[in-house]
Amino acid sequence: MVILRNIVARISQSVGLLVVVASFALGQSPESWPLQPGIYFPQAPLPGKWRKSVGAVFTTTPPELTEEVRVSVPAVDFNIQRGLTKHLFLASRFQTQFVQSNLGLGLRWATPLTNRLFLSAGYDVTGWLGALQIKDVFASEAYGVETFPSISMGYKLTRDLRLTVKSEAIIDLYYRSQVGNLAVVYNRRAINGFAFTFILEQPFYNQRHVSVGIRAAYSNFNWQLWSLYDTFDRNLFYPQLIFGFIL
Repeated sequence: MVILRNIVARISQSVGLLVVVASFALGQSPESWPLQPGIYFPQAPLPGKWRKSVGAVFTTTPPELTEEVRVSVPAVDFNIQRGLTKHLFLASRFQTQFVQSNLGLGLRWATPLTNRLFLSAGYDVTGWLGALQIKDVFASEAYGVETFPSISMGYKLTRDLRLTVKSEAIIDLYYRSQVGNLAVVYNRRAINGFAFTFILEQPFYNQRHVSVGIRAAYSNFNWQLWSLYDTFDRNLFYPQLIFGFIL
């Protein structure tokens, strides 16, 4: 009986040790989780390191502009980031639809609040340009400059899954459009609207990560639709679908 009790005690100790080890592995501290590739998550790259992604952004036209026709306008989307310090990094973004393009450069500061919760603040300046030739009738072109002060909150849902919520103010600095000899210019600084972005970043295949999410912009103007020359002096809703491969 004594031998049997000793065997049972040893088995119980071994099982208890396995349970503790398994619990630690499953509930591993986020501090020990590796730095995952990410473009939107508010965590700075290591100093001197690059982060890159390529994908597409699909913008749906508001019914106020196109009435019954709802068009989803795709734009090729490139992102490049470089770590400067432990908390500071550069972020650049290039979007193009060939007849119009947008190039942005910004500075971000990011810091962890807890083991799972991260915060960043940023300021981006973008310049856009578009040109359109309608047969031999007329040619139109436009370009402008906008800025986007932003705040992002990120949360590590699991070891490999990151959720980011980003809020932006959209500020116009300059706008110029021209059709033939007729030109319209605005150079006053004005808040054009705001936007909220919700992004999930996770592994996809073969150690490749992706960014998937939506951006909801409520603004008076959208650079991708400049050629429609809307006459609405009010904010419209511009939903966007974002998808990118993190390189």
